[in-house]
Amino acid sequence: MSDGISVGLNCPACGGAISMAEGENVVLCQYCSSVLAAEGDQGVHTVAFKNKTLKDAAMGASQHWWTHGLKARDLKTTGKIVESYPIYLPFWKTTTRVAGWVCGYEERRHTDQKGNVTVERIPKEVMVLQDFTFSEIACDPGDLGIRTMKNFMGETTFANFEEIPTFESTTSKDAAATRGLNDSLAKARANAHVPQVTLDTLKAFNKGLTLIYYPVWVVRYNYRDRMYMDTVDGVTGQVLSGRAPGDPLFQSLAMTGGTSVGGLIAAAGIIYAQSASDMRIALGAVAVGAIILFLTYRFFRHGSEIIQGEFKEKKSIASALKQVQQVGKALEGLR
Repeated sequence: MSDGISVGLNCPACGGAISMAEGENVVLCQYCSSVLAAEGDQGVHTVAFKNKTLKDAAMGASQHWWTHGLKARDLKTTGKIVESYPIYLPFWKTTTRVAGWVCGYEERRHTDQKGNVTVERIPKEVMVLQDFTFSEIACDPGDLGIRTMKNFMGETTFANFEEIPTFESTTSKDAAATRGLNDSLAKARANAHVPQVTLDTLKAFNKGLTLIYYPVWVVRYNYRDRMYMDTVDGVTGQVLSGRAPGDPLFQSLAMTGGTSVGGLIAAAGIIYAQSASDMRIALGAVAVGAIILFLTYRFFRHGSEIIQGEFKEKKSIASALKQVQQVGKALEGLR
């Protein structure tokens, strides 16, 4: 059984209860010895997680989320839920086994009393034999902020998808399987912890592909004549994603404090470097100050709306942070 997912069925011949694990398509009835076959949509096993969260619980989780973080302080008292409803989102779930070797080396730097630096290369060989799970949404999520499946545990069953509100699967299973293989290979290389890779013989094998319909509550609410939305996990009852109004006070404090701290660190580093005649300290202080100022600007710019989830805005911020890290590494190299 994979990840605890199994489906309860009744034998069409004798009515006895049978259980089929994910990835199986043939099972033997233990009561009448009938051989049964199951086939999902387009040859893919299709299951749905049962919605365990009631409407009041979903709205309560949403209102509880309003009180955390840097959201508007009066959101709890001013916000008003307009509507809440459950939907089922389709997700591709792949299980991939990766096997092979990752070879390479790591570098260790040693500095003697005269300041001479020597680099020692230590060989590393790591064997990999591990299963990885990959998931991605199988439709256009729109503005829901959900792109991957976080929870793989829950009660599942075959369901009549014509009777439950679902988003139709619109993406290719073959493309999902390929992305699952590539993602698993990348994770395997990262888990090997070989800093400098010279050779890897990793091979990936697809062990299973499942289309899972997952229940999600969509909660829409009004705050000062503006509409916002968040989503609640129908199995765990936790908030998955959402947008909420930020607080102007938090923005002002962050801007004032971040600007002051970043400027002071940069100035102190430059002054100390002049007295000590060490430009490395100045470069390091300027780099730290620049990073603080950049993060302060990003929060001031986007702090009017607090975002949680896998939105495109979050990806752009992550990309910007990577650029800051690259600049910091470049300055460190100059040192």
